Amino acid sequence: MYKYFFIALTAFSMITGLSYAADYTITAAEYYIDTDPGEGNAIPLPAKDGAFDSNEEEVDMDDLTIPENVSVGYHHLYVRMRNQEGVWGLPQKHLFKVTGSVTIQAAEYFWGTDPGEGQGISLTVNNGQVDVADIDTSTLAPGIHQIFMRMQNSEDTWGPARQFDIEILEQPIIQSADYYFDYIPESGQGTALQAADKVFDSQEEKFEGFQTVNMPIGTYTVFVRAQDSHGRWSIPESKKITIKYPAHISGRVYTSIAGWENLSIANAHIALEGTQYSTTTDANGSFVLVDMPSGEYTFTVTTPDFQKYSQRINWSKGNPIELNLPPVERGIYSQSYVEKIIQRYDPSMDNRISLEEAIHALKTVSGMVSE
Repeated sequence: MYKYFFIALTAFSMITGLSYAADYTITAAEYYIDTDPGEGNAIPLPAKDGAFDSNEEEVDMDDLTIPENVSVGYHHLYVRMRNQEGVWGLPQKHLFKVTGSVTIQAAEYFWGTDPGEGQGISLTVNNGQVDVADIDTSTLAPGIHQIFMRMQNSEDTWGPARQFDIEILEQPIIQSADYYFDYIPESGQGTALQAADKVFDSQEEKFEGFQTVNMPIGTYTVFVRAQDSHGRWSIPESKKITIKYPAHISGRVYTSIAGWENLSIANAHIALEGTQYSTTTDANGSFVLVDMPSGEYTFTVTTPDFQKYSQRINWSKGNPIELNLPPVERGIYSQSYVEKIIQRYDPSMDNRISLEEAIHALKTVSGMVSE
C-alpha cells in the first residue's frame, strides 16, 4: 500500500535546523516513529549539506520513508542528534498523519431531515462504485422529491450530503405490445398483440395474437416487447420457435417418360375420397394434407393425361404419414407414341422436349401418332 505523511502544524524548522552549544559538533542524526528503538538504533538521517561538521545542522527530510508496518492514521515522529562525544540529545516530537489510497467504503441516503452520519439508508458499494439501484421509491407519491446522498471513505470520514431532485412518475401500465421475427421491420413497428383479457390496463399482461399461418417451415427467433403508458418500450424478450406441419399426410407425385426419370407432376389433384380434404401438388409435385380426423381413407391422385392412382391408408391423428408414391402411370399415350413425337416435334429446337410439350404435341399434331 502506498503511504503518505503530513506533518501537523508544528514548527517543522525545529526538526530541520537543530544545534548544540558552540563547543560541540553534531556528527549524526536519526528518527523513529512512535516507539523508541534505543539511541543509535533508529533510522539515520543525512545532513542537508552532505556532512555533519558543525554545531548547527539541517537534516534532509526529502527522502524520509515510512516503514510498511506503520498503520494509516496519526503518529508521532521523533528526531534526535548526536555530538562528537557520542552523546545523543533529547528527541523532538512532531505529529503527522499517514494516509493510504482513499476509497469509498460506504454510502447512504435520506429524504428530508438529516438523521446524522451513518444513520441514513445504506447503499451497496462494490469496488468503490455506489449502486443507486438500491434506492427505494415505492412509497413516494408522484411529484418532485429531494434525496440526499453522502459517502464514507476508507478513513471512516463522511463527506457532505449532496442534494438531488428526482421526479416520481405515476406507476405506468402496459398500453400496447408487438412482436416480430428475427429482426425488427424497417418501419420500426412489429405486428400488434392483444391483451389476453382484451384490455391493456395493468403492469402485467398476458398476450395473444401470434400468427404463424403461411410461414415457411423452419426455425425463427420471435421478439416480443411492450410499451408503457409513458410511451417507453421495454427491451425485447426473445425465444426460438420452430414452424412445422401438424399431424399430416404428405408425399410427392412424379412419373417417367421417354427415358426421363423422376419428373414432377404439378397441379395434380390430391384427395381423400368421400371427404372435403383435398389439395394440389406444387411445382415439385409435393403435397400436404392436414387436420383430418383419425380413420381409414382412400387416397386418390388425379391429373389430366394420366391414369388415376388410389391407395387405402389408415391414419391416426397425431402421427404424420409420408407416402412414397410409385411413378404415376401414363394414360392414353404409349411409350412409342411419345418417342415418335420427340423425334418428329421439337418446338424448343434443342433436341429435347418437355413433358408438357410432348402432351401438347400428342393433342395438336394430327396424324403423327399413326405413322
